[in-house]
Amino acid sequence: MRTITLIFVIFLTINCQLSTINCFGQAAGNWMINQSNADYKYSEKGSYDKINYENEYGGKAAALYYKYPTYTAIEKDTVIVLETNVLMNVKAESYMAIFGVSQVSEKIETCHEMINGRIMAFINSLKAIGINPDDTYIDFISQVPVFEIEVEKKLFSKSYNEVPKGFEVKKNIHIKYKDQKIAEKLLVEAAKNEIYDIVKVDYIVNNNEAIYDSLRNISIRLMNKKVKEFKKLGIKFEALYQSVTEDISSTYPLERYSRYAAFNDPSISVVTKSSKYSQTPSRNVSLYYNKLPYNEFDMVVNPVVIDPVVQYAFKLKMKYVLKKQ
Repeated sequence: MRTITLIFVIFLTINCQLSTINCFGQAAGNWMINQSNADYKYSEKGSYDKINYENEYGGKAAALYYKYPTYTAIEKDTVIVLETNVLMNVKAESYMAIFGVSQVSEKIETCHEMINGRIMAFINSLKAIGINPDDTYIDFISQVPVFEIEVEKKLFSKSYNEVPKGFEVKKNIHIKYKDQKIAEKLLVEAAKNEIYDIVKVDYIVNNNEAIYDSLRNISIRLMNKKVKEFKKLGIKFEALYQSVTEDISSTYPLERYSRYAAFNDPSISVVTKSSKYSQTPSRNVSLYYNKLPYNEFDMVVNPVVIDPVVQYAFKLKMKYVLKKQ
């Protein structure tokens, strides 16, 4: 987030799609699941998002609070503040998937040999789906001893002692790819090598500067249109001075996954007389992609999306200090 303030002496007159395969929740991965299991209070990011989607597992419905755009605000009788909010949905140009691998063995040498063998077999198998070894990176995470509890019996008591039994090595595999349709193939090849932990998937957009330039031009055009419309009300924009502030932000799919719990239908045996035990419907806790809502934006570029996208927001605020009329 950055803020740029410009002071003008004269009036400003400048014009100016989750994959169809539905693979592993794409941007969520196990990272989001772990936050849920740890009772992590995950709040969706975004200075424009005033809706609390956080569901409590106690059965309470999420509270929805909609705040609509503020087009103008009058601070004093000679001060007018105009504001424009624009959002752009941008599809990622490439993706970075992170897989977690762990290995346990009695000897540290054997541990490294086994985990490296699994990783190299996985990386070599990716050549068949168009991913070269240069698009992968192995990140060393940890190497720790593994302890077990040994019971030592005495005459009138027992003692429980921790004794080293081996080692555990953890590594992450970073994989860059451009076609999101191969994400499911990544999962299959990983499972063949006993790799099941998908940490997360990052969405990568290369030219952020061009996106913000485009949003700025749209915001300036909307601002000039608003000024023109207010002049029809008889307001004379003879400014002593005026200032401009802009706020930018980007929201990635990983930040926009929300949890939900659905009730499963109870078994038919619950309502039959022959049923010996009653059953309580269980709740299936899952995630869904929950993009930034559009209710606070004057314009949304590429509003219809069917897959997770990177959302760029741009807010332009003009403050006019007018002459006393």
